Parts: sequence; C-alpha cells; structure tokens
Amino acid sequence: METDVKINILDKDTINKIAAGEVIERPASVVKELVDNSLDAGAKTIWVDLIDGGKTKISVRDDGSGMSRENVVLCPIKHATSKISSVDDLEIIKTMGFRGEALSSIGAVARMEIITKRKEDPFATRLVVESGKEDEISDIGASDGTTVIVHELFSNVPVRKKYLKTDATELSHITNIVTDLILANNNISFYLTNNGKKIVSSASSDLFNSIADTLGEETARLMIPISNFDEEADTEKETEKETEKETENETGREDIIENGIKVEGYISKPEFNKTNPGLMYFIVNGRPVVSKELNSAVRLGYYTKIPKGMYPACVLKITLPPDEIDVNVHPRKTEIKFLKEKNVSNAIIKAIENTLKKEDLSLGLTSGDAKKISSKSFSDYGINIQPDSGFKTDFDKSFNKNLDKDTKVKSTGNIKSSDGGYFGRDTGIFEKAGIGYDTLKPDRNKFGNEFVYPAKDTERRLRYTEKLLDDKSEMSESGKTLPTDLRVLGLVADLYIIAETEDKGFAIIDQHAAHERIIYDFLCDDTKEKTVQELIEPVVLNLSASEKVLMEEYIPYIEDAGFGISEFGDLSYIVTFVPAIFEKVGDAELIQDLISEILATGSLQKQENPKEQILKTVSCRAAIKAGARCTTEQMYRLISQLRKTTNPYSCPHGRPTIIMFSGKELEKLFERA
Repeated sequence: METDVKINILDKDTINKIAAGEVIERPASVVKELVDNSLDAGAKTIWVDLIDGGKTKISVRDDGSGMSRENVVLCPIKHATSKISSVDDLEIIKTMGFRGEALSSIGAVARMEIITKRKEDPFATRLVVESGKEDEISDIGASDGTTVIVHELFSNVPVRKKYLKTDATELSHITNIVTDLILANNNISFYLTNNGKKIVSSASSDLFNSIADTLGEETARLMIPISNFDEEADTEKETEKETEKETENETGREDIIENGIKVEGYISKPEFNKTNPGLMYFIVNGRPVVSKELNSAVRLGYYTKIPKGMYPACVLKITLPPDEIDVNVHPRKTEIKFLKEKNVSNAIIKAIENTLKKEDLSLGLTSGDAKKISSKSFSDYGINIQPDSGFKTDFDKSFNKNLDKDTKVKSTGNIKSSDGGYFGRDTGIFEKAGIGYDTLKPDRNKFGNEFVYPAKDTERRLRYTEKLLDDKSEMSESGKTLPTDLRVLGLVADLYIIAETEDKGFAIIDQHAAHERIIYDFLCDDTKEKTVQELIEPVVLNLSASEKVLMEEYIPYIEDAGFGISEFGDLSYIVTFVPAIFEKVGDAELIQDLISEILATGSLQKQENPKEQILKTVSCRAAIKAGARCTTEQMYRLISQLRKTTNPYSCPHGRPTIIMFSGKELEKLFERA
C-alpha cells in the first residue's frame, strides 16, 4: 500500500541555508554583520575592502581585541555568542550584535576565512569554514585584531546568487551601510574600498567632520548643532531627577532633558528641506535605525517652518535607558520598538524647537561664498576662475570634453532625487517612484511656494520645438491623430488647456505632458542632428559617497544623452555642457535637479533601457512647466506640435496628454440623453 506523505523533514544543511537567508540578503548584509562584530570588539579602525561590489570578495579587518583559538572554533556555530548568556540579557542589550547568527549564516552560504589575534598571543589563529563546516585551522602570523574574508557569496546557493544586482548596485548598498556606521561611530576610523579604489573614508573625528566625509561638504555647511543638554552642567548634577529638570545654562539655552532621553547631533536650517526623509539619520544608543515615528517627530519639531510634506536633513543621536527599547524585532536590527514612544518623540520635538528658537535662521552661505572658503581649489584641476565671458556656443555631438582655460565654475549642493529629496540609504525609495512623477504638481521653491512661469518662458520653449519639427507632417507614426478644429477656450490652473471639439464636446490637454511628448520624440529620432550647449558657468555637483557610486555607473549614458560631465575631486563632478534642447540654461539648480532625476531610480537594472530613462528625464525638464502661463496663440501652437508626434495621447512616462469628452458623453452626464 502506497503512502501519501507530502511533508518532508529538511536536512540540517538545507535548514542552515534557509536560515542564513533571513540574515544575509546581499553583500551589504555581510558587511553590516562583520562591522558590528568589529565595533563590539572595541576596534578603533575598521577597513572594508571589496572586490566586484562584494560579490567576489569581502574583507573586514579591525584592530579590536581579537579572539583566542578556543573561541575562534566556537564562533561559527549557530547561536554561539559572547554578548548574551540568557533571555534576561535581551532586555538590556548594549552591543551591536547579540544573536550569534552572523558568522554561522555567512559560513553557510560562502567560503569564510577568519584570522584573529589577541595582544597577549604569540600567533594568530586562522580558521576556514566551507558550507558551514570547519575546513582548516592553523597558526599564522598577523597583527592584533580580527580579519574576516568572505569569498564568492552564495556560490553554493545558485538561486540566491542569480538575484544579486550589478556590482554598482551592491556597492551602493554597502556604501549606505558604511555611511550609517560612520555617522553612528564618528570616534572610529573607517575605510571602504572597491577593487582597490577608495569609496569613502572617515578618520576618527567629531560628528560634523563625519557628516562632511559621507554626505558632502555642502550638506555639512547647511547643518546646525542640536542638543537638549549641556555636557558641563550635566556632569555636575547630583541626581537623575535634577537632570530631568529644565534649567538655564550659561549660554542662555534651556536644558530640556526629559525622562532621561538625550538628543544631540545636527539638523538643517528650515530652508534646506526635501520631499522625502532620505537625509534623515537616527542613531539610538549607538545603533543606526530607520523609524517613521522619529521622522514624524523631527517634522513636527519644525512645524510651520517648513512646508507641509517636506522633510529636513538631520543626524540625531538619541540616548535612553537600554531597557526602554527592543532591538530584537528585525533580522537586520535596523528597526526598533520604543517602550515609551511618545516620550522619545516629545524629546526630539522640544530639542528641535529649542534649537530653532536660538539659532539665526537667515540664509546660509551661498555657493559662491562656499567656494571661497572651500579647501578645494579649482586651480588644482587646471581651471582659472574668471568673470563671465558673455558668450554661449553650440557645437556638434563630438563633445569637446576639455574645460576652457577661462571658465567660471559654479558650485551646487548635493544631488537631489526626482521628488526633491536626496539619495539616502534605501534606493528602494526611488525604485517605487517614476521619473518625473512630481511634474503633475506645479514647481515649488525651497520655501514651498509655487512658481508661476511667465508667458515668455513658454514662448521660448515653444519656439525651440517648432524649429525641431518644421519638416514634420501632422500625422503620427502610430496612426493616432488629434481631432481637427479644436477651439481653445482657456487654461485652468496654468496647466490644463480646455478646447471645444467639433462634435460639441471638449478636450483637456496637459500642457506639460504634451510638450514632454514633443521633445521626447525629437530626442529619440536618430535622423535628427543633436547639438549641445556649453555652459558659461560650469556646474560642480557635490555628491555623497553613495551618490558617487551611482554616478560612475550612469556616466556613459549621461554623456551619450548630450552632457559633458567628468570627475572633479573625491566627491564632486563637473558639468560643462548640456543638450541644446535647454536653449538658455543659467540656473545651476536646474542642472542639479536634472542630474538628480537621472540618478533617482537608483542603480541600473538589466531590464531597463538607461538611455530611454535619461531621455525621458531630459524631456521632462526641458518641457513647458506646470504653472506656466500660456496665451491663446501659444496653446494653438502647442496643439499643432503635438499632432506631429508618434503618440499624441500619452507622454513618455505613460500618462495621458489629452482626455476627451464627446458631446454625447456630456449629454449622458447631465441626463439629457
């Protein structure tokens, strides 16, 4: 008699590989776990060296306490740890790691080599683990501390390995992790390299310098210090009760510690605000965390000082009793639970309010002022700063990439995302958002006020696309044509053209989406000659370490789209010319925003067409804006141009350019049919 047994008891090797997948998702997970171990070992310097974005090799070396031979043998065993001994210890975790899963999980999905030495030991111990099993152990000469080398991650789990992204994608995730750890441990030196090239480094220093090393000098200059306690006064207080009282310190700043919760770090001035929390960093009891609750608390601290829906930049270190947080709620330990969440939020809100009351909130250094005090000299790169020459030139696609000797350089802040935010630790934020999504709303300035573009701006943009389409007939390649005899009635919200149709219905045309389609069709037409425009004031883009990783991957495609862009120092790039479709470009922030959108989807994906994505972004930025004034004559001209496109009914991003209501549909709506 046959049995119907469908439930299998998995073998130990399969169980270990499944469990490892919960902790080790990608190379960045390995780096996070190994660096956490280095921090717990008391390291003062940590070196992270990668090959191929960590997919081929990851090496994490430290100068920490090291391990004895007996402990080296035990550490790769699942749930073997020196950091807790019982369930009670979970209530007061003070270390970065504690589960005893990291090394066993890594060893289960890669070949792992551990070299470690204590100060008192004559030799180091070398242990090799292959597929979760001890393969070799021996004595070796090495310096004090521990080195863990991981070879060919997921080599024995092909189904996991094939889902790893490009080298640049994986490197970007690792750079984000290291950025978090540098900001959380500014008293420790970090060095990250990939294929022998420096990605980011930060020597032991104060938090401000760590911000400059990781997020860029421009961002650091826009930050102001915040603290809800005075360190000197705090050491003199005799009891915790006295600590919690609000007192006036020598500088006139109130000490507003409540419930034993300390808040310190840096926040941006109100004018520096973004539409997503990508530049908000939180360190709770030394641990970098992601928290929507903390995001909201910071936003409430600014209250009406920044527009609704906008977020400032911040690096906040929050200290509270360890028994008031639970860090054991997520495999990667990046999310935590607060026992008294309201108390933490209130402490942050009050600290920010107090800081903003005392701080001079006038606009900070202009990019020109920042240039003067920057430690970087343009002359170091063979560029002389001269007054404007007053000339603009167009030249063909041969793209002379050499900078003119008499070139004035304009500096901007860090790269912003397509919705106005900054690249942060989670590129998934950008993967969820389509390029140009924000164009459905009128453009806003940094204070949240809507821009109203004059009719002359519309005229300039229309005139340029008219020149591009002079020889095109009014018949799209798709066979779809707009109705004839559209009679323009007006413009709603400086965005939607209302026109009456021949059958007594009406059409609503999105002026931005329509013009975007017109420009995109031209850029995609390989029969048309493309020219570029040299910038009078080349623009310097100051990037964070993770942004630079993305830029290196995108540069060939950006150049192919008509941009002249090259490295300009460790974390900077310089833009010297742009596609001529922009005609008149004098705003450095426009170039910054445009490049930001190009990078906004995160790293390149195999299934994407990078050139197409870039051309969509260029079309979006060069098109007539939402909020631009249009005369009746300009509306007719825009409709005429739209008739010459391949698909006049949708923009390059797939949104409709025109919505039609026939006369019969209107009669039905009003129950006249």
